[in-house]
Amino acid sequence: MTASSSVVAEKDETGRIFYTTVGHSTDGPAKKAARTTDIKAPRLFNAKSFQTLGHSISAIFLPAGYPNTVTPDYPHYQMYNDLQEFCSSLSGLLASRGALEGFGVGNASASATQALLLTVLKDVCSRFTTIIGAYYFGTSLYPETKTFRFLADVINDTSIVLDTISPYFTSISLSTTSPYIPSGSTLQILALCMSGAMRSLCALVAGGSKAALTDHFASPVNSKGDVGEMNAKSASRSTVIALTGVLLGTLIVPYITTRTSIYTALFFLVFGHLLANYLAVRSVVLRSFNRQRSSILWSTFRNSKAGADRRPVLLTPRDVSNREIILDIPSRIRDAATNRVIGHCSLGISVQYAMTRCNTPHVLKMLQHFQAEPYVLFVAEPRSWGRRGPCILVSFKEGYGSLDQLRAWLHALEIAAIWSARPRPSPGGIEDMVLSTRETLRKEFSHFMGCVKEAGWNIEEGAMMMGSPGSVIMSPETKKDI
Repeated sequence: MTASSSVVAEKDETGRIFYTTVGHSTDGPAKKAARTTDIKAPRLFNAKSFQTLGHSISAIFLPAGYPNTVTPDYPHYQMYNDLQEFCSSLSGLLASRGALEGFGVGNASASATQALLLTVLKDVCSRFTTIIGAYYFGTSLYPETKTFRFLADVINDTSIVLDTISPYFTSISLSTTSPYIPSGSTLQILALCMSGAMRSLCALVAGGSKAALTDHFASPVNSKGDVGEMNAKSASRSTVIALTGVLLGTLIVPYITTRTSIYTALFFLVFGHLLANYLAVRSVVLRSFNRQRSSILWSTFRNSKAGADRRPVLLTPRDVSNREIILDIPSRIRDAATNRVIGHCSLGISVQYAMTRCNTPHVLKMLQHFQAEPYVLFVAEPRSWGRRGPCILVSFKEGYGSLDQLRAWLHALEIAAIWSARPRPSPGGIEDMVLSTRETLRKEFSHFMGCVKEAGWNIEEGAMMMGSPGSVIMSPETKKDI
């Protein structure tokens, strides 16, 4: 009998291919031998080659299956994120030293009881800030992930600056000019309490926005990553970066003692931290809708169809990411071409609130015109001085969905675009504008959704409205005057 063998090719979770040879011979008792030929298989802590070392480091600090289980923007974001964490750890040492001096370390007249009471006061401010911040910002973190991720580090750097300069507040005395303005030790206590409040607010906002970003990174187009493992690997990298920054800071901080050196070092560290964080947020390419991204997509779609060739042009998520404004107010409606504010829109308001902003005939007409729609749209005059364009209010009906939120926002965008191109319309003109734009949306919305899906957008996920509406319309009734 003759011997036979087979070579099996296998691919691991990282995409590396290795081969296993399985063979047997009949020259004696039946024997089976299996040997593995795998010169590329990862072996942890094997220093035979730099390649094996790289595989070992990847297994420790990168998610399993990298890069197939993460989105393409993941490595760019993590590179800048690690850099900003390094700058934050260095500046955090200066802040910690300033806070300790503010608590009385090095001051012979200070007591442990005073430091304890100041610590308790600072902790109380932090905890109350967490409760209040969760109430006001909790529903905004997912729709405006990039904005709040950057805003969290702005708040954190403000806290670091207050901690660092708090020892110098004791030398400030304004009581001679204005007795009602705090000065000296009182100003220092206020600065430390404000610093603690901002630090807790940063933790709240950063935690919520990081959770949304992690969910995005673990959702590539053709596969699905492990969110839990990604969080764990991110924490391990952050630990190494922070430890490196602390060890380096212990060698540098003892030489930074004068005001000039402290302010100079703090300026460069805070600037580097904010720059790295801005680049990190800018590198993120989200595929879900929010107000700003949908406005850019719809405006580009409508302007391309109005051109000479009338062929719709849809931007990819990468193109829209390059045009996004990181720090912006979500209710603003902007012209996609010029970034000029052309209106404001509030989603999920109650009809009772609409009555305070619009006259009764307008509300009655809108309820009539939108009987067959999942939302009702009202147009009010801007209340604040200096606001441009209309103020559009949208109420939703019971059973509305995410696509209904998108339609309502695009409807408001169409109204604001026409309003900005014409003189201020009359009440009758506003009604005609609402109806004409509704017909435009009915004709173009299905085509628009098909195009954005082909461009790589995730139409199943949308975050147009922050949280749930305060109320929904259950049974709209329109009564005529008798």
